[in-house]
Formats: sequence, C-alpha cells, structure tokens
Amino acid sequence: MPPLPPHLILVLVASSILAGALAALAILIATQGSDHADTKSDHATDGQDADDLSALQAGLGQGADLGTGLIQTLTKTFAQLSVGIAIFDKDSRLILYNPALMDLSSLPLEILSRRPRLFDFFDQLRVQGILPEPRDYGKWRDQFAQLGTNSVDMIEELWSLSSGLTYRVTAQAFRNGSMSLMIEDISNELSATRGIRARVRQNESILNSIDEPLCVFSGTGHLSFSNRAFKERWGNHETRKIGRLRDAIGQWQLDTTATPQWNKLAAYSEQLENRNEWSFNTAFHDGDSYSVRVNPVTGGGTMLRFHQQAPDNSLFETAHSRLQVDSARSIFATDGTAI
Repeated sequence: MPPLPPHLILVLVASSILAGALAALAILIATQGSDHADTKSDHATDGQDADDLSALQAGLGQGADLGTGLIQTLTKTFAQLSVGIAIFDKDSRLILYNPALMDLSSLPLEILSRRPRLFDFFDQLRVQGILPEPRDYGKWRDQFAQLGTNSVDMIEELWSLSSGLTYRVTAQAFRNGSMSLMIEDISNELSATRGIRARVRQNESILNSIDEPLCVFSGTGHLSFSNRAFKERWGNHETRKIGRLRDAIGQWQLDTTATPQWNKLAAYSEQLENRNEWSFNTAFHDGDSYSVRVNPVTGGGTMLRFHQQAPDNSLFETAHSRLQVDSARSIFATDGTAI
C-alpha cells in the first residue's frame, strides 16, 4: 500500500486535535448548565463575533462564571472552522453548532435553533438531500442510538452526495452521555488523492511496458517497485527474497561472475551526495549478460535497469565465414569448375 499523501496526514492530525477539543467542550458544557437552552450569552462581543456566537450558543445558556471565558474562546475558534460541528446532550438534543454546520447541512437557523433531537436532525438532512439514503434507514439510525452504550464510541462514514460532494462524518460519544458530530467536506482532498492514485497507476503501466527488468529501492533500502519484466526474470519467489537492496546484492553476487561492482553499488546506495548515474556489466551463471544502469531517485532511492546484452557471436561467425571461403576455394581448385 502506498504511503498517505502529506495533505491527508495533516487532515487526520487536525481531526484528532479537533476531536480532543470537542470532548473537552462537551464535558464543560454538561457541567455549566446546558438546560438553559434558549438564552444567549451576555458576554458575546459586538459585531461579527456576536453574529458567530449567536449561532454557536443557540441553546448553550449563560453558565457559571467559571469556564465562561473558555467557552467563549472555544466557540469563537469553532466559528472560524470549515468543519461543521454539532454537539448533542445526553438527551440527544442539539445544544451547540457552528456556522459551518449550516453551510454543509443546508439547514436554516430556525430549524437548528429549535434544538432538534439527533434523529430529527438526520431526518432534516434527508429532506435536504444531504444524507445518502441507506439500504435500511432504521437500522442505520440504531447504530447512533447505541453509540457509547457498547464498545463502539466512534462512527466514521463517507457520504457521497448526489451533488458530487463527499462528506466525512464522524460521530463521537463521550462519557457524560453527550455526543459530537463533525461534518467535513473532503471533496477536494478525495479528488487529489484519486488523481495521485491515477498517476501512480499510469506510471506503473508505463514501467510495466518496458521490456527491460527494472526495480526501484527506497532511501531505506527496501524494494518499492519492480516491473513485470523484473518479476518474470527472477520470479515472484525470488523477488520476495530480494526485498531489500543488500539482500538483492548478496543474491546477485552468488548468481553472477565475480565483480567488484556489486560492492560499489552497495556503497553507492548509502551515499547522500555525488549520486551520479553510472553503469556496469555483469554475467549471470545461466548465460544471460546484462548492462546494469544505476540511477539516483529522489529521496535517496536507487533505480536499477537491466539491459540484456546479445551473445558475442562475432568470433564464431568470422571463423565460420572463413571456413566457408576456404572450402569454396578448395572445391574451385579441385574440379576447375567456377562456383
């Protein structure tokens, strides 16, 4: 399996950090009197901050002085996120959401401000065409009802919408009975990943069409790619035996006539500088001779191309032609007949 692209790694790390922050916020809300659902915080600032907080704090209430500043800080932070956030209390009622949730869910403020229950929230998503229609909607909803009551504390799904967008939806249950729901539009990331995979498959197809055995070893010395010709020459079993460059060099040293070039290749693979292209010739005991071309690869890797050399029959052909000429002259001289 190829390594994850760097941008996806960053997304996963950011999601983990966000999940931790949501857990802290959910616990804090539960201890700050979330029953005061319809009152907005008196500490919201003027202007744009007040508008953002009005959406985030719908159903949050004032709470005690202790922790109010932290709640405001978190809500202001979540207001700037592109990830839609919804937090449901232990009674499955919506108590907190950010503006991005309205954008991604297409649900208006008047619906969200009613503090819908989780299943009502899902029903509204179905109406808006945001929730892909599962085969068994009732059974699908039941898994969220059981979330946190068994060994499963998290549900993660990919929603492929009819609009062409793809959402990653993560539901996380907390010990206090509350639950967070995160909706993230990963259409661009998914498109980029698909593009990378398509280019990888295209490159593999091109390399497999090359008749010469070809292999690439990573900077750590592990075999990262070998084309079809390479596998056909050494076989899948032998290919597994040469999974690392040093193992491959040891195997090739046994299979070829003695040459110091294999040791040079081993030293070359460990070099960090002066990695220039070079080549050498080697002959295998089975009769095949190759010109091995060594190319540096980005990241400290090494690519080897085995160009098979034709048998050197020039001396045999020259001797054979001379024998034919001598024989022809002998026949001409004996019977006197021109040939």
